[in-house]
Amino acid sequence: MAHVSVTEAINNLESGELQHQAVLEAGPITVEVGKYPAGSAAPKNPHNEEELYYVHSGSGKIRVGDDTHDIEAGDLIHVEPSLEHDFFNITEDLTVLIVLGPASDPTSYGIREQDS
Repeated sequence: MAHVSVTEAINNLESGELQHQAVLEAGPITVEVGKYPAGSAAPKNPHNEEELYYVHSGSGKIRVGDDTHDIEAGDLIHVEPSLEHDFFNITEDLTVLIVLGPASDPTSYGIREQDS
């Protein structure tokens, strides 16, 4: 069993900076918290894992593949493996809980290099 305070992890993130912090690794699952300041954008970022983003606070937009959605606190977004996705038009500091499933390929962040 593992216990983590997501609220405490989010409070430990610096304000005004785009950042991620791993808070739990449990077998093949990794949990992170992320902060995206208002006015910023996160680059398109494909991974080899299933991903879930739970919007803890804030608002903006997310693009997943060819779909774009407004997002706000309480929303849950599923991103399939290898699908480009990014946050943009962030109007209020966005904090998210990110759950990454098992990777189909351990070089998760290498997808973009492989496609080049």
